[in-house]
Amino acid sequence: MSKENKTLNKQENGNDFIADVTRSCSSEDLFREKQQAMTNKVLADMVCEETTKMCRTGGKSFTMQVPVNIKDTDMLISELVRRFRVLSNCG
Repeated sequence: MSKENKTLNKQENGNDFIADVTRSCSSEDLFREKQQAMTNKVLADMVCEETTKMCRTGGKSFTMQVPVNIKDTDMLISELVRRFRVLSNCG
């Protein structure tokens, strides 16, 4: 497990203050947050770019790494499918 520092705006007795909160997050949780923070346009552009590369290289540009990388072909396509399922109410 890795640690992530989050800064939260809170209000106490009518006064705003900033709290530095440390919580334990797995690397999988951090990856998922990073992936979900990607805009739809950025995701679609990256998937199109990766698909074009795969077509040009006969599939040799396909990437799948351990540890996982946000730009891995399988992760990009998986996130695109996840968002499609949410939008189409089929998953």
